[in-house]
Amino acid sequence: MNHSVFWLSPSPSVFVIVLLLFVQVPSSLSNSSLFTDCGNQFVCGDISTGFPFWGTGRPSACGIPELELKCENNIAKMNIDQVAYRVLEIKPEIEILRIAREDYLAGLCPPQFANSTFNPKVFEPVIGYTNLTFFYGCVAASLVGMPLPGLFTCKINDTDGQNGYIQGGAIGPGECYGSVFVPVSFTDWKLIWNVTALEELLKEGFEVRWKVDSEACKECNRSSGVCGINKVTNQSTCYCPDQSSGSKTCALPGSTPISDQAVPAPPGVFSDLTESQCGVILTAGSIDNRRDEMRIQPSGKI
Repeated sequence: MNHSVFWLSPSPSVFVIVLLLFVQVPSSLSNSSLFTDCGNQFVCGDISTGFPFWGTGRPSACGIPELELKCENNIAKMNIDQVAYRVLEIKPEIEILRIAREDYLAGLCPPQFANSTFNPKVFEPVIGYTNLTFFYGCVAASLVGMPLPGLFTCKINDTDGQNGYIQGGAIGPGECYGSVFVPVSFTDWKLIWNVTALEELLKEGFEVRWKVDSEACKECNRSSGVCGINKVTNQSTCYCPDQSSGSKTCALPGSTPISDQAVPAPPGVFSDLTESQCGVILTAGSIDNRRDEMRIQPSGKI
């Protein structure tokens, strides 16, 4: 007997067996837990924040993938495009993050040879900052006759006294061993002649603005929910204490929550079922072994 095939009579008096397979997004599989976890704040030293950040007690469903925070020795840190940063300040009201490169906190040498770049879908620049490029391991002959400000030397590949200099803009290494460009904030270009002053400027970090649907999150918060990320749509969603799945808002007394976009159920008996229900519908009756039987082949999908 083939167990994947059910033989049912079309007569109204027979059993009607329907297997309803429930499919829902990962963010709603443990909504009650996410409501609690995403309601927690990330706290590390002087940094305390919630959505759209995640990490250290806040699961990945609580924030944007690129905005993971870590707490090391009571210092908030994060990696952006494979560059390590120290988190100096978070301003949620204006969606601004101030960060400083870890490799430049101890001086200009030795750096991590990676530029400070940012995914434009997640971040956007803040007015008042510009890129500076730091060149390393430059051949002395290539520097002759060039009006180079901020000359310095570094140990590169176990060799001391390697020449370096600073130039405005985001520029490649050219004839030098490597280069790194970093956003900095200043109005007096004479600062780049003073390496010590520039090192202090790098410690103060720079600002970037994150991109998120803040209005949708505010609506969620006003409905007593907590914000998170729907990993299927990569859009913000709302976790509620009394719902089985994420939505844009939570249901207030006498109202209906605004649901995330979902595939509508087919017309018929399924239209009255919620997405969290899964089971078998049985209609009692007698089984009649008629020749004009109907075959139902389960598909595994609705």
